[in-house]
Amino acid sequence: MRTLAAIAFAPLAVVPVLAALFGPWALAHGGTRSLIGILTPALVVAYPMVILFGLPMHFALVHQRFTRWRDYAITGVLLGAVPVAGYVIVAVAFEAKFALSAMGPAFVRNAEWGAIGVAVFGLCSAAVSLSFRFMAFPSGSR
Repeated sequence: MRTLAAIAFAPLAVVPVLAALFGPWALAHGGTRSLIGILTPALVVAYPMVILFGLPMHFALVHQRFTRWRDYAITGVLLGAVPVAGYVIVAVAFEAKFALSAMGPAFVRNAEWGAIGVAVFGLCSAAVSLSFRFMAFPSGSR
C-alpha cells in the first residue's frame, strides 16, 4: 500500500524543485500562467516516468537491498540526467552532421543548454526518487 501511495504522491516533488529553479523567472516574465506552463508538463511527464522507469528501479533496488536514501538519490540523478545527456550527445552529432571536425564547435554551442537540462532533470528525478523512498520506507522501517 505504501508503494501505491508513493506512486501517487512522489511525482509531486517536481513542483517545489521547478518552482525554486524557475519560479522567480517565470513570475517576472509571464506571471502565474508562465509558472503553470512549466509545472503542468513536468507533472504530466513525471507520472508515466515513475511507472515506466522508477517503479522497476525501485523493485530492483529493493531486490538488491539497496534501500538507503543515498541509493535512491544516486539512482534518481542517474535516471534523470543520463537520458538527457544522451540526447545532448545525439543532438550535437546531428548538428555537426556526424563530422568529427564539427563536433567540438557544435558541443560548445549546445553545452550550456545541455548542462541546464542535465541538472534540471537530474534534480527533479532525485527529488521524486527520494520522495518515493521516504514514502515507501518510512523512517526506521529499513
